[in-house]
Order: sequence, then structure tokens, then C-alpha cells
Amino acid sequence: MPVASVTTSALGSLTLLEDEDKDIRVYALNHLLSIVGQFWAEMSDKLSYLELLADPMSKELPIESRPQAALLISKIYFYMGYLEEAVEFALKAGSSFEKEKEGEFRETIISGCLDRAIDQTSRGEKIDPALSNIVDSVLRSTSGENGKLAMGLALSLRRLDLVEMIYLTSRASSQPSTSSQASSSRPTHDESLLRYVLSEVVSGASGNESWSGEFRSNLFNLLLRLFNFNPNPDWNSITTIWAQNFDVDACGDALVKLVKDGNHLDAYQIAFDLNEVAPQAFIDGTRSKLAERGLAPPEENPDESDPQVILDNILVGVTSAELFLNFLNKNNKTDMSILKVTKDTLEDRYSIYHSAITFTNAFAHCGTTSDKFLRENLDWLGRASNWAKFSTTAALGLIHKGSWVNGVKVVQPYLPGGSAPNKFSEGGALFALGLIYNGRKELAEVELKKGLGETMDPIIQHGAALGLGVSAIATADEDIYDQIRTVLFTDNATAGEAAGYAMGLVMLGTASEKALDEMLSYARETQHEKIIRSLAMGIAFVMYAQREKADGIIRILTEEKDAILRYGGMFTIALAYAGTGNNKAVKKLLHVAVSDVNDDVRRAAVTALGFVLFRNHTQVPRVVQLLAESYNPHVRHGATLALGISCAGTGLETAVELLEPMTKDPVDFVRQGAYLSLAMILIQQSEAQSPKSASIRELFSKVVADKHEDPMARFGASLAQGIIDAGGRNCTLNLSTRAGTLNMNTIVGLTLFVQFWYWFPLAHGLGLAFTPTALIAVDDKLKLPKIDITCNAKQSLFAYPSTEKKVEEKKKDKAKTAVLSTTAKAKARDRQKKVEAGEAMDTDEKSETAGTSDKPSTSVPAQKKKPSEPSSYTLSNLSRVTPNQLQYISFPSEGRYAPIRPSFEKPDGINASGSIVVVKDNTPEKDGEYVELDKSLWPGQSPEQDAQNEVPQARSSAEVGAVSTTGAEEEDEEIEPPQSFEYPFED
Repeated sequence: MPVASVTTSALGSLTLLEDEDKDIRVYALNHLLSIVGQFWAEMSDKLSYLELLADPMSKELPIESRPQAALLISKIYFYMGYLEEAVEFALKAGSSFEKEKEGEFRETIISGCLDRAIDQTSRGEKIDPALSNIVDSVLRSTSGENGKLAMGLALSLRRLDLVEMIYLTSRASSQPSTSSQASSSRPTHDESLLRYVLSEVVSGASGNESWSGEFRSNLFNLLLRLFNFNPNPDWNSITTIWAQNFDVDACGDALVKLVKDGNHLDAYQIAFDLNEVAPQAFIDGTRSKLAERGLAPPEENPDESDPQVILDNILVGVTSAELFLNFLNKNNKTDMSILKVTKDTLEDRYSIYHSAITFTNAFAHCGTTSDKFLRENLDWLGRASNWAKFSTTAALGLIHKGSWVNGVKVVQPYLPGGSAPNKFSEGGALFALGLIYNGRKELAEVELKKGLGETMDPIIQHGAALGLGVSAIATADEDIYDQIRTVLFTDNATAGEAAGYAMGLVMLGTASEKALDEMLSYARETQHEKIIRSLAMGIAFVMYAQREKADGIIRILTEEKDAILRYGGMFTIALAYAGTGNNKAVKKLLHVAVSDVNDDVRRAAVTALGFVLFRNHTQVPRVVQLLAESYNPHVRHGATLALGISCAGTGLETAVELLEPMTKDPVDFVRQGAYLSLAMILIQQSEAQSPKSASIRELFSKVVADKHEDPMARFGASLAQGIIDAGGRNCTLNLSTRAGTLNMNTIVGLTLFVQFWYWFPLAHGLGLAFTPTALIAVDDKLKLPKIDITCNAKQSLFAYPSTEKKVEEKKKDKAKTAVLSTTAKAKARDRQKKVEAGEAMDTDEKSETAGTSDKPSTSVPAQKKKPSEPSSYTLSNLSRVTPNQLQYISFPSEGRYAPIRPSFEKPDGINASGSIVVVKDNTPEKDGEYVELDKSLWPGQSPEQDAQNEVPQARSSAEVGAVSTTGAEEEDEEIEPPQSFEYPFED
């Protein structure tokens, strides 16, 4: 019986490789390929000869066998651990490698090929054809389950043809449709792949920061074309593409087609979404496009029920403003006792404490139009002086933010020429006007431009410039810009400071070379630090969301000798790369944070990390952990703000755990930053979601009440109380919209807010950042039908914080009656007899004896178990729905009203609707019940008469408020112990 031969060495085959006969060499090569995994170490000695055989110009082997030699070399390098060389020779192997069976070698080489292709693409180099063939074969063989992986590779390789191929070869899931539309209208391809690509592009995740503007635009155009293949387009995704690509023409054409086809509901929903995610310039362009196509509303006597008028009102934002104003006013849950305690605790004779109460009230009542606190505390209001009076008056702008109809009437008495002449209140009123009409410059432009007049006091010009900047934000209005620049050139520190910020706000995100040159030149010329700082921040605003286009100005600013300009350079990085997670930007900020000689610059660099990394907020605590332990208190303060900004509204537990020790920091302004950031993170977080929220609220109250605490820390804790309850506990902080785009107002508002370090009135900028968290359903006539909306979660999970105070009453212990031992024994015997006889123990001493006895009593009933909380509950229309709550919301499946789009959270994680949802009435012939809006918040006709009617009411309510407050104080004086005091001894 023949014995099987066993190969014990590769030397024989290696010797045959050098034979003169080519056929023998080919045989030896094939044998070596079969044993390379075992004898690669012996073969490595012959690598130089093997490379000669694999050379395309070599004649040692037949042409068809040379790729096999390259494959053998690749495997030898693979086993030796030299992966780069292994990939190189695998590419030379070509068809031989493609025939290689599945295994560790093939997977490793393919992975290396993909890495090499991505690297070459990112460097702008042309990919080798052999490498391209391997990549294509991998992507084409990818199964549907790995579609997102294939899409990710295609994006990394910037291969739009592969993106299209992967989508067209995919198949939509065969889940049963809940809509009433026929199955023939369902998409045939998997649109979740396109939404995945869109989310990756919009989010600016790491890896796509190097994409050119041309590639990004081409990708958006491809996505738009592929989305339109669906007979029922995903308008939410398409709207995002329009806004991202600034495709006004496509948006206008689609809206025109929808309106002319009578599909008004889809047009209205698109308009609501555009109002939420698109910049003002885009909306203005869309309205112009509609006007060109004959869909502009009539200028005289418009019919409010006309679809063209309705569509225009939605685009302009009038409808959204009215709905949100009613929502915030109706659902205002501000705990007035917190404000009262804060006011009574903080000594308002100090300007810092007066400002703290002002900001706390403004944040807590932002957008609610509720000035109850001000009316009830007129004496406190009258004690404001100088810039505190400016801030107090400007606070009216936050309280009445979005009140476009009544806004002017609210601040009219304080405007220049009004009934309350004071330059500080006049300047504050102009700033308030800008805050009320944020993004709607046409409603306040005339009054604000008057305030910029040359004859005006610099303090009034200060308020007017800030108001114009906020109201004309991102409009790039050259006329307004020129007027503000004129104020800047007067070189007055007060007026010039506001002008610098305002110029940047007006030119926000335009990257205007003219504006950059003028602002940078003047910043180098002027001697006023306030003006230099405001211009540096103005430059940062101009470069908002510009990414690589901002690298030139960033380099100039960061290399300046003036520390204030370097400070502006840090915020230029923050705004230009906001939400991108760009590695280069993060690296630069971390370098400056530990190396710059100026504390302000280092603090700004760490703070800027929060803006750049907010999309990857879970990574921020790890990034700033060491910075939070820095010896430099300014770096620690920056770390607190970075956490607050990046994790705003998320309730991230790791961020809270990192900030809690910093509330005990020895430096007062570090504690201040920790309080502010905790409030930002825990905004709208219930105790069920974030168990620490209750203890953090108590901490704020404790710090504010502690008279031995440093003023800066008490200031921060007071503001934190307003932030955590912003907008009557109905607003949140979101740096991105539900469509994934940057939330311009929030990012700008937070940037202005952190400048309060230098100038308190800029803290009002935070009011721009608050976003109402409402669920508002409207029908085709923009009425609010009464709908029962289900939230499939426990009510406590998203409940408002409890306003009930836990009062522990101390019961007075009655003196115990002396009882003789013989009497006690006699009573005990009587009780024992009654128990044995089964009689009830009806004695006066029952309760006392039961309370003092150590023995368990059989007559005490068992405690009732707390009833379990239902797993779902019902919401009404115009209710608060937080971002985390959206995924649990559902409309009645067979109700009268149904949303025209899939409700909220889709299976692939893309939100389908914004705060305002358009619903279809399935039985329009029946009369419906509607939620009534408060007409006084948005009067339609004769505003002059409304103003006359409101003035006496305001006075009377103010008087009543003052009286009631006095009565309350008198009652409190009887209960509360007298406050400590020092007797003024005289010599």
C-alpha cells in the first residue's frame, strides 16, 4: 500500500523555480502557492528572485503565470506582517487574486485596498485601475444587508456612480403599509440608504470635511434626483436638500406644481419645514420665485383663506410665530416662587444681583409675554440704574420675543421720544425691539435706524446697533451694514462695541471679503479694546459655517500679536467648523488651549470645542476631562462651557458627573460656569430621565440663598435657574434642527451669551437660542383641531418638574401624662381579656399605645400599594413634546385627522415632521372642534384701538400686583425669622 507523501520543506520547489524549463517553474510556483502558509519563512529568503519572476517585463515565466508569482509574494509579505507590500503585490496579481478563495488573507488585502483607495481619494490622487477594479467588485457584490456599509465606502471614495448603483440595485422592505395608498405607489428601492447618505452629509461627520463644495453640490443633486424616483417623494428629505444646496429654483418649482395640482397640504408642510431649517435668504428667494410664477399674495385686501396667502404667511413665519406665541403663553409653567425667593435673597442694591434677577426672569419667561413678575415688583424695577436699567428694559424683548403684532406697543413708552425718557432705558428698548423681531428686520427697521442717528447718545446707538444686528441677522443688507459701519468709525467705545457685533451679525455666514477687510483693518487701528473684541467676534460671525474657506482668516487671526484678535480666531474656528467634528480644527483648539500665553484665548479655545464637537457630544466629556482638571481656572471655566454647549438639552450623565465636582471648585467663576452648563444640559429633563435634576435644582437655590457665597457664583446659579426653566419650561437648546442642519439662531445666541464675561447685556443673546418644543397640528385652514394624541410612554418620564414644596411640619409633642405602674398593669390585663374575647379595642390610648409599643399590632391595616403608572397617556393639541419624546408620539390610526406625513420617528431614525404638523381631515363635511387661540396675543384689526384698551388694563394690573405683593410680604414677615443685621455703631 503506497504511503502518502508529506511535504517537510519548500527547498525542493524553490530549487525547481530556477530550472531552465518554464513548465517546471510553473509547476514549482503552483506547488509553492499551495504550501506558502506553512513554509513562508523559507520562501522569504528567495523574495528578490520571486520579484524578478513577477516583473511584467521578465521572460522567466509565461505571461499568464506572472500574476501567480505576484500573488505568492503578496502572501509571503502577508505572513511576514508587511501589509502595505502585500497589498501592492496583490494588486499586481490582478485576476489571480480575484480567484482567491474567501479567507483571512483575502479579507485583509481587500481591507487594505479600501484603505489605500480612500487615502488616495482624500489626497486628491487618481486611483490605480487595478485598485479600482477590486473596490468595484467589492461594492457590486455587497448584499442588501450591508447597503449602508457600501454607501459609506462609496462616499469615502467620492464615487457618485457607485452611490447611484447601490441604491438602484437595492430593494425596499416588504413591510405592510399603514397608509391608504395602493401598494403600487410604494418605492421600489430602499430609501433608507438615501436618508443615511443625507444624514452623513448634513451632519458633517468626521471624514467628509475634506469634500469640495463642487462634490457636495453634485451629491445633493444626485440625492434629489434619486428621491424624485419615488411616486410619493419624501418631502422632508427633499426640503433638507434644498436648504443645504440653496436650490431655490427646485424648491420654487415644486411648490408651484403642488399648489397648481391642488395639493395644498403638502405645500403647507414644506413651507413649515423650510421656515424651521432654511436661512432667511433662501425663504426670500423662494417667495420671489413664487411671485414670478404668479403665486404671490394680493397686496390689497388679501383673503386669509386663499391658499396663496396662507402659503406666504407660513414662509414668512407669521403663522409659526403666532402658534408658538400662543403655545408658550398657554403652557407657561414658570414657578414664580423661585423668582420671588431669588429676588428676596439677592440684594438688588448691587448691580450684579439686579442684572442676575433680570436675566433669570427674562429666560424663564422667554416668549411667554408674561410680565407678571415685573408688574408685581415695580419698586425693584425702579431701583435699576445705568446699564442695569438698559438690561432690564432689553429683557422685555425676550419676554415678548416673537410677538410681532404687539411688540412695538410693548416697548413704545421706553423708545426715544417716549413717555419714559432715559438714555439707558431708550437704548435697552431699541435692543428689545431687535430681540422681539429677530430675523424680521422690516418690522423694526425704521425705529432702529433712527436710533443710529449721529445726534443720538452713544448708549442709544449701542442699543440700536445690537437691535439691528439681531433683527437683520444673516440678511447681508448692505444699507444697514453701511449705517452700522458709520457708527463704528466714530471710534466711540460704547457705540463701536455694539457696531462690531452688529456688522458681523448682518453679514453672518456670507464670508464677505469687503466686510472682513474693513473689520480687520479697523481692529488693528483702534485703541479701544471693546471695539477690537467686538470686531474679532464680528469676523467670526461672518465666517459662520464656511469650513475650509475660513482657514485663511483663521491663520491671520491666530498669528496676531494682539491677544484679543487671537481670541476672535478661536471663535472663528468654532463657528466656521460648528458641528463638523473636524480633526484639524479640534487639534488646533487643543494646542492653543494648553500653549497660548493669554488666559482669555485659552478659555475661548476650550469653549470652542463645544461648538465643533456638539454632534459627537458623547465624546466631549472624554476630550475635556483633563482640561477640566487644569491648574488654570480659565481653562477649567472653558471646559464647563464646552460641556454645556455641546451637551445642551441631552441630559448626558457623564457630562453631569464631570461638572458636579466643579460646582465645588475653589474659584468662583469656575463654579459659575459649572452652574450654567448644568442648567443647559438638564433643560427639559424630568427626574425620571435624569435623577440628578432635582438635586441640581436644589443646589442652584442653595447657592443663590447663601449670602456667604461669592457674587459671581450666585450670579451664575441665578441665571441657571432661568435657563433650566426657559420659556415657561417649554423651550430647549438644540444646536441642530430636526432635519440635521445647523440651528443658526441657537449657535449665534450661545456665542453672544458667552460674551457676558465682558459685557452683561450680551447675555440676552441666549434668548435667541431657545427653541419651543411644541406639537401643533393644523388643518388646511390652519385651524387647530382638538385631537387626542397618544404618547406611548409613562407620563412621569416627560412630566414638568413638580412645583410642590416639601414642607416638614414639626409636631409639638404633648407632655405625657404620668401613669402609675399599677394602673398600666390593670389596663394591660383588661386589654388582654378583650382580645381573647374577640372584642374591639376602643380605647383612648389606642393610638399612643400603638405608636409606642414595640410589638406588632394585629389591628393596624396593611399599607395600600401605590397603583402602577399607565404605560401611555393622551396629549391634546398645542402641548409640549420634547425632542426625546417624539419617538413615542402617535396619532390615532383611525381618527378623523391624520398627518400627511409619517409621524415623527421613522424606523431609520430620520424625523419626518417638525413641531407643526399638517393634518388631513378625513370627514371635512362634519363640523369640527378647534382649539381657540388668544386673539389678544395676535390682534388682527385696529391695533391702535387694542393699544388704547390695553394701557389702562396694564396700569390696573400693575397696581393690583403691587398691592398683592405687599400683602404677601406682610404675611411672610409674620412667619419668617428676622434677617441678620449689623448695628451701625457710632463713635
